[in-house]
Amino acid sequence: MFRLRIVCLVLVCCVSCGRRQLHDVFVLHILRDPAAQFAGRLRQADLQFGRTSARLASGKYVIVATNEGNSYADLLGRIAKVPPSLLIVDPREPLSAEVVSQLRPEPPKLICGGAAYIPDKASGEEREAAELYLRFLEGHCEAH
Repeated sequence: MFRLRIVCLVLVCCVSCGRRQLHDVFVLHILRDPAAQFAGRLRQADLQFGRTSARLASGKYVIVATNEGNSYADLLGRIAKVPPSLLIVDPREPLSAEVVSQLRPEPPKLICGGAAYIPDKASGEEREAAELYLRFLEGHCEAH
């Protein structure tokens, strides 16, 4: 029975992915700490978000790509070179001046127990997708 469910799930994914083309999808790149207390709640919310088939105003589907990496400190160090669309951190952890310089001068949104920042360079569809995802998290992820 379990194998039948897995086969059905794989077939559904293959069929649905086959209809979408690359230009119909927007990938929202998120950087977050895998060891943070809220990481598990965010992973659950990611799965729920994926099932919503969320779309931008342009009609593109939004897909979340999370970069947790092996070393959160190293990932933070690379923000200046390759900034994510969204940064979710532990609000109790201080951010370096280099990271802060990449962020918009606005307070973070507190979601799932973390602090979410949209980098300053995010605009257009990237900002729209980040805001769409944050609105989803506000309603589907409990802070505990």
